Amino acid sequence: MMRQDFDKTIRIPVITDLVRAGDNEIVEQVRNPRSRQQRRETFEQRLKERIAELQSATGQDEYSGLARAHAIRSENSKQSAPPTAPPRIDPAVEKHIDQARDELIRELSGMLK
Repeated sequence: MMRQDFDKTIRIPVITDLVRAGDNEIVEQVRNPRSRQQRRETFEQRLKERIAELQSATGQDEYSGLARAHAIRSENSKQSAPPTAPPRIDPAVEKHIDQARDELIRELSGMLK
């Protein structure tokens, strides 16, 4: 029974030594704002180099991404645009076409009789 109670007990780790004396050079680097700026610039430069490396490896660069985005936007605008009404034919031409069609139908129906 005692063993079961011990297994259910919540244990909290206790750390006795929270702070230890650090290396003075490292502490100075961390506190020095100029050093902080240099580390940030170095990090940014490495990040940009890595991005460029990945883009060239995949065959993508800043401009091809922009071109692709433009193509997608223009394709979406074509799909979302309301369909335009078909161009209207001149009524005189439409009447002439109707008459020609009617004549052709009469002629063909006469051949079938």
